[in-house]
Amino acid sequence: MMKKITPTLKNRGLWDSFRYLYLFWVAFWFLFTFLLIFPLVALFIQKKSWHRFYYPLSKVWSVFYYAIIFFPVKSIWHFKPQKGQNYVFCSNHFSYVDIPLLTRTARSFSIFVGLHDLQTIPLFGYMYRNIHITINRGSGKDRLRAYKACLEALDAGKDLIIFPEGGIWTEPEDMPQLSPFKEGPFRIAIEKQVPIVPVSIPFNWKIMPLLEYKEFRWHRSIVIYHEAIPTIGLTKKDIPELQKKVYDIIQSEINQWNA
Repeated sequence: MMKKITPTLKNRGLWDSFRYLYLFWVAFWFLFTFLLIFPLVALFIQKKSWHRFYYPLSKVWSVFYYAIIFFPVKSIWHFKPQKGQNYVFCSNHFSYVDIPLLTRTARSFSIFVGLHDLQTIPLFGYMYRNIHITINRGSGKDRLRAYKACLEALDAGKDLIIFPEGGIWTEPEDMPQLSPFKEGPFRIAIEKQVPIVPVSIPFNWKIMPLLEYKEFRWHRSIVIYHEAIPTIGLTKKDIPELQKKVYDIIQSEINQWNA
């Protein structure tokens, strides 16, 4: 009979040391590669007509970054995006590593819609507020500005990536449970009559819950892009039903992967 092996304090100490070294590796390469491409990013955001060059640059960065930190990434698409068709992608949001993962797996130039706090981050904030859309939910005036910016982005042929939970609200011990959805993404999709795509990210809450850097750990990353839901013919009265449909699709997929 094999003797049961229990972890010793020494083994746990070695494991913690390895984990912190890996965290340093991940942080170093994020900062190094971001600073390396930032001059080009700063150039491309000077004119809106140059913004299209940002997408391939961010794609190259994300592919290289995930490779250098040894993170396997798998994207599963249940539909083939149509050329010339814009989409509103609605994803669960359990971790700040959701943004680079969606950058890594997006198939077209997509604009993120995120909380205005992101624009206060040095350098990253400068890029984010000039390329993407920030929103201060505590200001009715700013919510209206962000809403109009989303409509303009779709008119310009860009896809939107929106976290309908409106931020990261669930506590780590409660994950992976979605918070209630905001109406914004669904109102935007219906007004512009563009398809809405539920997106499930089942494991990022295990990689780094919230901003708990010390809890960062290696784990495979998977993104599931569900079938696009058409909104042609829908009106504002259909928002609650559409909200529930997207919520149920995302939560059901997360539950299956975490069962």
